[in-house]
Amino acid sequence: MPRRTFSLVSGDGVRLGIDYGTSNTVAVLLSPGREPRTVLFDGSPLLPSGVCLDGTGRLLVGRDAWHTALSTPAAFEPFPKQHIDDGTILLGDREVPVQELIAATLARVGEEAARIAGEPVTATTLTYPAAWGPERRRTLLAAAEPVLPAVELVPEPVAAANLFTGMPRQEVPVGRCAVVYDFGAGTFDVSVVRRGPAGFEILASEGRADCGGLDIDAAVVARLGETVGRADQATWDRLTIPESTGDRRASRQLWDNARTAKEVLSRATSTLLHVPLLDADVTLGREELEELTAPILTRTVEATRAALATAGIAATGVAAVYLAGGSSRMPAVSTVLHRAFDLAPILVEQPELVVAEGSVRVAPAAPDDAPPSPAAAASPTWRRRRVALLSGLVVLLAAAAVTVVPLLSSGRVDADGTASSSATAHTGAPSASVSPTPTATARSRVDSCVLGRWRMETSTHNNEIDDFERPFTGGAGTTLTYAANGAFTLEYRNATWSATINGARWTQRINGKAHGNAIHKDGIEYSSGVRSNGTNNLYRGSEQRSSSSLILPAGEVRYSCVDDNLRFFDDNSSSEWTKVK
Repeated sequence: MPRRTFSLVSGDGVRLGIDYGTSNTVAVLLSPGREPRTVLFDGSPLLPSGVCLDGTGRLLVGRDAWHTALSTPAAFEPFPKQHIDDGTILLGDREVPVQELIAATLARVGEEAARIAGEPVTATTLTYPAAWGPERRRTLLAAAEPVLPAVELVPEPVAAANLFTGMPRQEVPVGRCAVVYDFGAGTFDVSVVRRGPAGFEILASEGRADCGGLDIDAAVVARLGETVGRADQATWDRLTIPESTGDRRASRQLWDNARTAKEVLSRATSTLLHVPLLDADVTLGREELEELTAPILTRTVEATRAALATAGIAATGVAAVYLAGGSSRMPAVSTVLHRAFDLAPILVEQPELVVAEGSVRVAPAAPDDAPPSPAAAASPTWRRRRVALLSGLVVLLAAAAVTVVPLLSSGRVDADGTASSSATAHTGAPSASVSPTPTATARSRVDSCVLGRWRMETSTHNNEIDDFERPFTGGAGTTLTYAANGAFTLEYRNATWSATINGARWTQRINGKAHGNAIHKDGIEYSSGVRSNGTNNLYRGSEQRSSSSLILPAGEVRYSCVDDNLRFFDDNSSSEWTKVK
């Protein structure tokens, strides 16, 4: 793909810059002769990107959506951007186009911007991840054009670099390169950009779907579970696996408190974190937070080195490291980058606004660089290709063993991201010689050894990529609970598996929950009545290659249980679990 150059812009009229993020959306207004103004939503610069369908069929956005979701969680999608490839999302009992969800959030931004500007907004710049291809950009543009004026798309790292270049003593000389380190709430992206006479071009980009502010929040919550949670496991389960409306509110408060504590520790050395339901106040120090954060930051440094290697740029050839995204304000981020590259990163007071503000300073791409029109996206050829790409990577997860297999035999994904239809899928279904699932009798019942709550330590399963089944490893932290009557609950909270294939980092992330019933006989677990809800996403670097609903079918899998150790296994997968006491 040819590299594109984006330059600084000047001109009349009010420009609106929008950074549509995975977790939050921010926007900035730029009027001639005035300093940029942040668009506020209910007094905050951050508009949550989540969307909820209310009882009247309206799409609620932002904090209204999160508030309503406490009562109707099935009608809520917290991260629409992650579903850019899906076409539609099921909210409650209605399938809603992803384009419509994105448009609802962008429309709210446009309404607030028009009110604050006091005059017509004449142009909009909307940013997108550097790794997004033309199909994703088409979807974004199709969502934006009906609700915003004169929309132009700009890559996020180019927007960020142009903002810093406009600051005193931060300019990158023509011909030199900069690293844009974008550490947001949902994902991490890093790009190497080079400044030319007309503006910036992107040389290389890398990303991690398992590195973001939400992952740090999850680490904090996990630490709370290891400390105060152990004292009252039943109450902790209500917080982490909420069933009732009240417990969902308490769980939301717990995660809000974890995020707030993380933010406070950017300014202070310690803070108190309140744990609802348990009514406990836990002291969290900056050193403890940095310990929890260290593995995540190490992965971001690895991605940065990979981007530099792809661009063919030595670390000594970098003129500046620019920080963007709200999570980059953590002191540990600057420290680890300074140590890794011997260059002090440049951080502004509000890094979450860097991309949005920088976007209004960027001239749009030339017409030849623009993504194809939304009408072209609806062509039959494109639609067939998109379906093949998605169906080839929709996966099934056997309830306990977490065995990943393709749902359909009509597609696969090659390592370069292209789709084809000649793959033969391994379905994972029992062969004809396997006996039918036994009924519950005195000789086929729940194994008493498995009763209680288990935490996954590690697991391995295969995904078919580039004609070969590739092993993915991970899943730590997934929980599995068995009741005496055979009912089980399987909970994935940002569960992540990864593999390196032909030098590229692939990541599978699962969020959701499943319920079902199990019986055991002769070393085999038989599951039935499985109900699941959640998402299953696959990434190559920072680019999402597939997204599907979490589907866990009934089935059977071999197992062994001895004391506090539980293992599931078959020919293509295995998982190790430890009992939670």
